Amino acid sequence: MAEKLIRVGALKGPHGLKGLVKAKIGLEDYDLLVEAGPLMADDGRSFKVVRWQAVGQGLVALQIDGVTTVEQAEALRNMAVSLERSRFPEDEDEVYLDALEGAEVVGPDGAVLGVVEGWNELPAGPALNVRVGDAIKVLPLNDAFVTLGDKVELTELGVAVLAV
Repeated sequence: MAEKLIRVGALKGPHGLKGLVKAKIGLEDYDLLVEAGPLMADDGRSFKVVRWQAVGQGLVALQIDGVTTVEQAEALRNMAVSLERSRFPEDEDEVYLDALEGAEVVGPDGAVLGVVEGWNELPAGPALNVRVGDAIKVLPLNDAFVTLGDKVELTELGVAVLAV
């Protein structure tokens, strides 16, 4: 069975003259690119990241094994990249959004309000797609709304968002 892939960003093209590749990566810990690799492209290719460096404007430059020229880096432009979910470190203080699929959403009184069916990355941050009856409601992930764990516990404000 194929491993579940988590989209972590996209390669944006060359950075400099020695084959570095600019990338927009949606991870808090860029070291995962080196430690949890390889990066997987949608076309099935894999790329081993040797090192990374911040280059500004929310981008990082990646040294990818075997990519040594501007032309090779250019050939990777606009390529979406993912990491295998099983390679992410497990930490009891962190919750991965994909792991919440199927989790119950409960109010402050413990009543089940819905079930998580997925998640989105919105401009303001991540949000859960919660099935409430026949509808899907979008619940922003914010400390004012939720506590995450093996279930999603809402504050009164979160309950109000789902009720809309």
